[in-house]
Amino acid sequence: MYISLLLNRLGFNVVPTRNGAEALVLLKVMKPNLVIIDATIQEVEGVTAPALISSIEHTSKAPVIITFTEKDGKSFDECVKRSHFGCVRKPINILQFHTLIEQSVTFAGGHRRKFLRTSINQEVSIKHKGGTYKSYAVSLSEGGIYIRGTDNLFVGLKVEVSLKLNATKTLSLRGVVIYKKDVYTDVFKVISGVAIEFKDLSKKHSKILKDHILDLLVGDIMGEQENIFKIDQTKETTLRNTFTKQDGI
Repeated sequence: MYISLLLNRLGFNVVPTRNGAEALVLLKVMKPNLVIIDATIQEVEGVTAPALISSIEHTSKAPVIITFTEKDGKSFDECVKRSHFGCVRKPINILQFHTLIEQSVTFAGGHRRKFLRTSINQEVSIKHKGGTYKSYAVSLSEGGIYIRGTDNLFVGLKVEVSLKLNATKTLSLRGVVIYKKDVYTDVFKVISGVAIEFKDLSKKHSKILKDHILDLLVGDIMGEQENIFKIDQTKETTLRNTFTKQDGI
C-alpha cells in the first residue's frame, strides 16, 4: 500500500496483484515499465519470488525492483550482486527508491526521469511581461512544473512561478516555457497545458523545492498507514470476538 501510494504520487499507474500467480497472468497481457516484488512472497500455488523473477526474465524486459526487510540480509546481499535487479530495504527511503527508478525505467522516447516529481493539484501564479496568469498545477518536479491551460503563454516565454508552500510561505522561481499541449494534442495521454522548466535556482531555493516535493510525496503516508493499521486491528478484534462467541455457542 505504501509503495502504491508513493508510485501514484510519482506519476505512475499502479496495477496491484493479489498473488504471484495473478502477476504471471498479467505479465503475459501487459508490458509494465517496472515490476516490484517482495522477496518474502509465498504462494499456495507455488509461485514464490524466485519463480516469479525467473518468469519475468523469460517473458518480459521490464526492470525488476525487489523489496527486502531488515531480516533478509543475506538475500539482499545476493540481490545486490545481480546488477540487473534493483534492491531496496523496507521501510522505503524515497530518495533511494527514486534513484532506483531513475536507473531502471526507460519511458517512451527513450528518456529517463532525472528529477524527483509528484502529482499536485494547486493554484499557482505565473508572472511575465504581459501580466499575471493563474492556473492549476498538475505536476511538480525539481526541474519544473506542468500547469493546466495554454492561453497567454508560449514556448520560449520567460516567467516567474509563485507556489504556495503553506498558509504563510510562498516560493517564487524563475523559468521558461519549454513546450505546450493543446486540447487536440495527445488529449488522452497528456492534460492540455504548458511545461515550465525552472532556471538558475539557488541552492537555497533548490533545497526548499526538494523538501516541499518530499513532503507532498510522503508527508501524510505514515499517518495514513497508522490509521489503516488501527482499522485492521479493530477488524481483527471484532473477528476474534465473533469467533469466540461462535465457539461458545
